Amino acid sequence: MVQGFSHLNIVRKGKKVLKCGGNAICEEKHLPDSAPERNIAIQSRLAHLLIRSLTENCTGYCILTGYEGLPDRVNSDIDFAVNASDFKRVPALLDEIAALTGTSLFQVIPHEVTGRAFLIAAQDSGKLTFVQPDSCTDYRHFGKLWLYADEIVGSRRWHERGFWIPGAPSEFIYYLIKRINKRDITLCHQSKLSRLYMENPSECNRWLRRFWGRHSADMLAEMAETADWRPLVNGLEAYRSELMRHSRKSFTFAARSGHILDRILKPTGGSLAFIGPDGCGKSSVIEAIEADFAPAFQKVVCRHLRPKALPAKRADDLPVTDPHGQPVRGNLYSVAKMLYLFLDYWIGYFRRVRSETVRTKLVIFDRYFYDILVDPRRVLYGGSRWLPRMLSHLIPHPELVFLLNAPVDVLWSRKQEVQYDEVVRQQHEYLELARRIPGAIVIDASRSLPEVTFQVEKAIIDHFSRRTRHRMKLDSQAGIMKGMLK
Repeated sequence: MVQGFSHLNIVRKGKKVLKCGGNAICEEKHLPDSAPERNIAIQSRLAHLLIRSLTENCTGYCILTGYEGLPDRVNSDIDFAVNASDFKRVPALLDEIAALTGTSLFQVIPHEVTGRAFLIAAQDSGKLTFVQPDSCTDYRHFGKLWLYADEIVGSRRWHERGFWIPGAPSEFIYYLIKRINKRDITLCHQSKLSRLYMENPSECNRWLRRFWGRHSADMLAEMAETADWRPLVNGLEAYRSELMRHSRKSFTFAARSGHILDRILKPTGGSLAFIGPDGCGKSSVIEAIEADFAPAFQKVVCRHLRPKALPAKRADDLPVTDPHGQPVRGNLYSVAKMLYLFLDYWIGYFRRVRSETVRTKLVIFDRYFYDILVDPRRVLYGGSRWLPRMLSHLIPHPELVFLLNAPVDVLWSRKQEVQYDEVVRQQHEYLELARRIPGAIVIDASRSLPEVTFQVEKAIIDHFSRRTRHRMKLDSQAGIMKGMLK
C-alpha cells in the first residue's frame, strides 16, 4: 500500500471547546492571559484534536517525530504518516481543523511531486501566527525517493500517551536521512539518533547497509553505538554523496515536468501594492507586513514604484522628500519616460515578480504605476494624462492593491512635503482611483499602526485562503470532512 507523510507544527488560536466524535476533547475554560501560556493551551487542544481525528478517521497512521510530551504539550513539529487514501484528504482535514479553531488554511505549497507544505494563519490578539504542516505520499527529498511510508507505518508501535509511533529502527533511519539531507546534525540530534539505535542495533544496521556501503555503514553504526558523531559531522558531504547514490528511483520526466508546470501556473507566492498620498503610513505598514509574513514565504521582497528590471538611477532608491521640487520634463521626454516605465513593468513582471512568486516569495510594492495617475509630477511627467491612464490598463496588476486613506488634516499633520491644496486633491483622486481598480481595498490609515496592520493582514489572509480553497477544491470536500470530524 502506498503511504504518505505529514507533519504539523501547531501554534494557533483555538476555540473554547474542540469536539471530535461528539465528545469534548478539552474542558471549556478561559485562555490564560499571557501569550506563552495561551499558546501552550492552544497547542494542547489542537494536538488532542489532531490525534483523535487520526485515530478515529485514518485506516493507519503513526506520529514520526516530535511526540515527546504529546498531547498535552507540543515541544516541536508533529510528523505523522497516513495511507494514500487518507493522505488525499489531508488538505480538507487540516482545513476543517483550522475552521474549528478559528484559523485559516493560508496556502498549500507542492514542494515535491507528491509533497505539500501547508501554512495555517491565525490572528490572535493582534498577533499573526503561522502553522506549517508538511505532507508527502512517501519520504522524498530533492526529487529522490528514500522510504516508502508503509515501511514505517508497518513497524508502528503504540505509545503510552495514546497514539501510534514508528518502530525505533524506522524512526532512526528516517531521522538520520533527514538530518543529513538538511546538513544539520546538532548535539541534540546526535543524542536522539544514538538512543534510537540502541533500542534495536541489528535492525538499524540493516537499514544503514541499504543506503551506504559496508565501510560507511559500519562507521555510522560505530558512531551511533559510541554516541560520537564527529566523523559524520566532519565528513558530512562524503556521507551525503554516498547516500544520494543509493536513493531509489523516483518519478518520470513527465511527472516532474507536470509538477514544474503546475508550480509555474499556480505560484505559491504573491504580489501586493500599497498606494496613497504622502503621510498615509505606507512605509510603517509595509515594514510590519514584511516582518509578520516572513515565516510564511521563502522571502519577502520590497520594491519602490517599479520592478527596476531596466537600469535605474541610484537616486531612484533614495527616499523622496520633495516630490514636487523639480520642474516636469517636456512632452517628448515625458512620453519616452512613460513608455520606459511601461516596458520596465512588463519585463520586470516576468524576470522578477512572476519568477519570485513561483519560488514562494512575497513581492511588496511601495507605490505602483497607479500612483503616477494621481501624482505624475513625482516622476517628472509633463505630458498628457491620457497616456498613463491607457497604460495603466495594460500593465500587470498585483494580486492585492491597498489604498491607505486618511482625512486630509491627518495626512497634512504627518507630512508637509506638498501644499495643503495638493493633499486635498490627491486624497480625493486616490479614492476615485480605488473605485476603478478591480479588488482594491481601502484601509482607514488614521487609526493606530497596530489597527491598520491588523486590517491589512486580515485582507491578505482572506485572499490567500480563498485562493487556496479554490486551488485545492476544498469547498466540495467540506461536507465529507465535517462528517468525519463529527
